[in-house]
Amino acid sequence: MTGDEMALRRLLSDVTAGLGDQHTHKTLTQALADLCMPPVEEGSKRERVERSLARATDDRLLQVAERFLETQRTDAPTRNLLQDEIWAAASPPEIPLRYRRELARALDQGDLVQHGTRFMALLDRFWYLDDDLWSLGPSTRSLRARIERHFLRNTDWPVEELFEQLGAFDAGDARFARFAEALVAGDVLLDETVQRRLTTTMNEHLRTTGLELRQTGTLGGYPRFTLVPLQLAHTRMPKNVIFATPAKPDIRFLSAVDNDIEVVNGDALIYDRTVTDDGIRWRDLQSWWQDREHITDPGEAKRSSHLENPVACRCVDG
Repeated sequence: MTGDEMALRRLLSDVTAGLGDQHTHKTLTQALADLCMPPVEEGSKRERVERSLARATDDRLLQVAERFLETQRTDAPTRNLLQDEIWAAASPPEIPLRYRRELARALDQGDLVQHGTRFMALLDRFWYLDDDLWSLGPSTRSLRARIERHFLRNTDWPVEELFEQLGAFDAGDARFARFAEALVAGDVLLDETVQRRLTTTMNEHLRTTGLELRQTGTLGGYPRFTLVPLQLAHTRMPKNVIFATPAKPDIRFLSAVDNDIEVVNGDALIYDRTVTDDGIRWRDLQSWWQDREHITDPGEAKRSSHLENPVACRCVDG
């Protein structure tokens, strides 16, 4: 067992300890199943939880942590600890402190806070804002209250100070990367022009680390930007749909990362346009075929592509 697995097992032991108090013996059986933990029927409820976690293999721990976040209510510090363990397993690219600070200094406060409520909801997803544990009512000393006072209302905190107070400079690389992606999300900014302006500014500093924010699709009609290594930034847009004749074609994926597809034998068409939130309609396929074959007559495009009766369709996640 590695040190990371030992740390995750200890953390899961702490967060699952209260399950016995929340359930009867009968409902605890389902709760363990919901968390992908092995069934244990003997012993007290606390003993059942402990034995179940002990029987969970090391390679199951991440799945248990993910299911705990999906099915259980928890506080922000515990949520963040679990997320950091889960995200670190994917070996996120390094974003050094210097470039985090330079990125923060380059950001315009007015661009970030287009909509205060949405911006605070974004911060809630990644950081611990309600840290004034001694307040019995609305706190004026919590991080949430100070952000609202100094960043939203009075604007006397620059973006660098906001990042400092949030702990963004000391956060794990995966948390910082996801935070950067969320800062330019359409559901936070509601303005594509601002999205692209912020993305351009951030990329000037992220590229120094070998990364860049690149549009990888749409969400709610707005561009969706994902942080990717620069060596992938030149790749073509992912192929989304393959449809073919009744004879099964021999299709090979040359690159799982780039979704690069080769049709070795047989006939198959590859729809290589981005699939939007509306999905793909027949007229989208017809328009694609007409442009691909340089056909001027829509009727002729429809007949020549045989799109009236497509035989097989395969969706490919890009």
